[in-house]
Amino acid sequence: MTQDDCVYTTDVHLDKDGYPKAKHGGKLWRLNRLIFTFVHGKIPEGKVIGHSCNNKGCINPSHLYLTTAAENSTQAKVDGLYKTGIENGRAKLSEEEVKELRRLYYEETVSQDKLARQYKLSQSTVSAIVRNKTYKHFGDER
Repeated sequence: MTQDDCVYTTDVHLDKDGYPKAKHGGKLWRLNRLIFTFVHGKIPEGKVIGHSCNNKGCINPSHLYLTTAAENSTQAKVDGLYKTGIENGRAKLSEEEVKELRRLYYEETVSQDKLARQYKLSQSTVSAIVRNKTYKHFGDER
């Protein structure tokens, strides 16, 4: 194993976000935070631990670094870690459905309420779609 290799642990539970966790000192820790603290000291307020390897299961101290939540999120987007569209398991519409919904709204002036019923969505969700607040990655078809 080299310093560049990811390090994993076995026989631990994962939290809701998929990070390994374990108890230490009576407290439940994400292992990346615990390892970082052992090696580098206390994590400053407002900071989170990023993974240079983009692998949230990795606990290699050389892959862990301090960052902010906003910087970490931006880096995850740059690295292609956020799933969009049908790759996102929570997506309710395909790209074609989003484009058709927007077309119906703007070109045929179908109401948001009618589109909500047709696509089995809430009116507020339809509003966000037609205003390009959600499904932005499909572009604004106006």
